[in-house]
Amino acid sequence: MSDQIKQSEKEFVYIPVPQMDQEDEIDLLELWNVIWKGKWFIFGFTLLTTLIAVYVTLYVLPVTYKSDIVLQPTETTSNSGLSALATNLPISLPISGGDNKNENIVSFLNSRTIKQRLIEKYNLLPKIYPEVWDTENQKWEIDDPEDQPTILKAIQEKFKDIYTIEKDEKTSLITISWIDQYPKFTKTMLLRTVKELEYYLENEYESDAKREREFVDNQLKKSEKELEYWEKQIPSDKLTLSKIQRERLASLTVYTELRKQLELAKISEVKEIIRFKVLDQPFVPEEKFKPKRLMICALTIVVAGFLSIFLLFLKQFSINLRTKSKLDSKI
Repeated sequence: MSDQIKQSEKEFVYIPVPQMDQEDEIDLLELWNVIWKGKWFIFGFTLLTTLIAVYVTLYVLPVTYKSDIVLQPTETTSNSGLSALATNLPISLPISGGDNKNENIVSFLNSRTIKQRLIEKYNLLPKIYPEVWDTENQKWEIDDPEDQPTILKAIQEKFKDIYTIEKDEKTSLITISWIDQYPKFTKTMLLRTVKELEYYLENEYESDAKREREFVDNQLKKSEKELEYWEKQIPSDKLTLSKIQRERLASLTVYTELRKQLELAKISEVKEIIRFKVLDQPFVPEEKFKPKRLMICALTIVVAGFLSIFLLFLKQFSINLRTKSKLDSKI
């Protein structure tokens, strides 16, 4: 019997029961008492800041609208016929494979070139900097000429907030967005942007096929002069008739092949032109884009509530420090 008691004592393990610290419980009660005593301060502070936020969103922050236009790039690249013909020629041609030309559209839309053109062509500086522009007198309200807005300054500081480009990597769709205080102006600027893009692709963009066509054209002109030279030659002691015929036949062969290649290069140039179609036309927005009043007010309520509680705790902490210092001085 004694052995069983000893065995049970060995197997018994004492587990202490956790007890709540009395100081922690008191601290929590004190914190709650601080919040409860200052409930009217919390309510008043939160209400005041929320009213200020509502006033700012209604009368201070400008109302802006946003419109979008969606472009779908389309292209057809074909260099197979040109490459096959080039292998039969006694010259090397800069034949290049087809790259993703859609990136050229995005690059141009994001470039400083189109932004500068839009600002200059449509006089956008007064609209971008309305706070320093005198509409009645049509001049800048700036004393120092160095502080006057410039195109480069507008591109670096303001343009990113009113003009954005996004490309969907899966669908390759390009979305152009314009933000302004006037709804109709957003649609107008999007249409103007598309016109600038069309002009660039039709007149300024230099494709691989265009470079090939210009190269072949230059070679053809040289070959034509060479052929005319040998056609004018007559036999002499230094220049035999057989040599003249050989050179004339060789020049004629090169000239004929280059004529064929020039026609193929023209066809390839037409096929490699980058085109796009407007998938979604721009619209006159009806809903406001900014400011987002509901979000601003909700964030203001949350931040003001936490800030008022923090101020109450800070005040109570300073009171406790003063009380403790007085008690220590008496001791």
